[in-house]
Amino acid sequence: MQNEGNWEAIRLLSTAARMLRREMDNSLRAMGLTQERVTALKVLRDAGPMRRAELARRLRVTAQTLGTTLVSMREQGLVKELGEGAGDAPRRAVEISEHGRVALDNAIKLEGQSLTAELRPALRKELITLITELESNRQYGIAGTAGAS
Repeated sequence: MQNEGNWEAIRLLSTAARMLRREMDNSLRAMGLTQERVTALKVLRDAGPMRRAELARRLRVTAQTLGTTLVSMREQGLVKELGEGAGDAPRRAVEISEHGRVALDNAIKLEGQSLTAELRPALRKELITLITELESNRQYGIAGTAGAS
């Protein structure tokens, strides 16, 4: 067994993320959900109907990846696609369905009981800072390392 204290930062982060994700995915799978679907449902619940492109931007995924996910979510009845003439909704917009709201509520309850709910506030803040720095560097094309002094 390799000493984790010698691992590179990327390996530590990816291993921790993979382990936490596996735990949550196994629990969500039993409900017919994935972490991506839960996140998309949260965004749609909080922000309301939106175009696919905007949802992809908020989720930080490509439109193609989101399209594949939305097809499955629509088939499960988690979301509804809105077309032209559907009230004030923009063309090709999606919204969370009532079934999606119930499924999301159940997933949120599950998250509250999982290992990820125990993430220390200081660690959570540090991870958010890292993500913000990485996004900032990417946005402006800076080839630096987040947190470097």
